[in-house]
Amino acid sequence: MSNPERNLLEAFLEGGEAIADLIINNEAIEAVPVVGTAFKLSRGLTDLRSRALRAKLHKFLTEPSLIRSIEAGRLRDRLNSDEHRSAIGEALFLTLDKVTDLKKPALLGRAFAGYLDEVIDTETLLALAHAVDLAFVYDLEYFLTHHDPEGQEGNPSAFRLLPSGLVDYSNFKDTPLGAALRAVTSHTQAP
Repeated sequence: MSNPERNLLEAFLEGGEAIADLIINNEAIEAVPVVGTAFKLSRGLTDLRSRALRAKLHKFLTEPSLIRSIEAGRLRDRLNSDEHRSAIGEALFLTLDKVTDLKKPALLGRAFAGYLDEVIDTETLLALAHAVDLAFVYDLEYFLTHHDPEGQEGNPSAFRLLPSGLVDYSNFKDTPLGAALRAVTSHTQAP
């Protein structure tokens, strides 16, 4: 999204909130039970979503391997040299915003730490963010703790991971993306 589009969206959202405040504080509108209640519920959902996003960002940012990489100065060095830094930031933020489990932000933090430590490249980081978003968290955990070089045919977790791109359709072995996820998690294990 370009800056003018982003500015327009932000202005619209801010203006929409002001209009909603006017409507909610209007006694005539509040007298209509469904409308007033709907606006109040939507405001409560916005607050709940904000708290959920803060929790996800906290899990991501407090991932120990990411903290170690940032403290080593790799964040500044790596992002200053990467022409795709805005794409990385947007992809990570949007993925964090929509994940449905608080374990995934920590895994994304580990993937980002692997990127900062040059274990994976930009394209692989973006693909891993997408894969983590698509996958069921318990399947990801199983994938990372059970490795069979011969493939995992017959394993329900491997079957469910097919759309994520971590497992090959033909033989249920790790794809290069699956191998990259294993490399990142191995690299970012606690010292």
